[in-house]
Amino acid sequence: MSYSYDNFNGITQRMIEEDGKLHVHRSTDVKSLLDDNKRLASIAPSMHGDAKFRLAGRIDAVTAEQWSRECGAAIGTQEFALYCKRKLMDGEFAYFRVKGF
Repeated sequence: MSYSYDNFNGITQRMIEEDGKLHVHRSTDVKSLLDDNKRLASIAPSMHGDAKFRLAGRIDAVTAEQWSRECGAAIGTQEFALYCKRKLMDGEFAYFRVKGF
């Protein structure tokens, strides 16, 4: 048996019951986030001048959940932040960067 629904924040969740086990698959369309990151990269301030901070990058909730599971740290912890920094510095995830580190 399979159920799927769209959450209010754009996350699609699909639940599949198979052999007495429930498998949950979550996904989201990150195109708008990536387009916005690209736009922000051209207008966000650098660390020089009047800038108080720099937006290094942004990730979606589904990616954050996946990275949290990979590193074994809760979202919002310093360990998770360091893991995200390493992932954002990786060329594979460069599209999540805005100004970089």
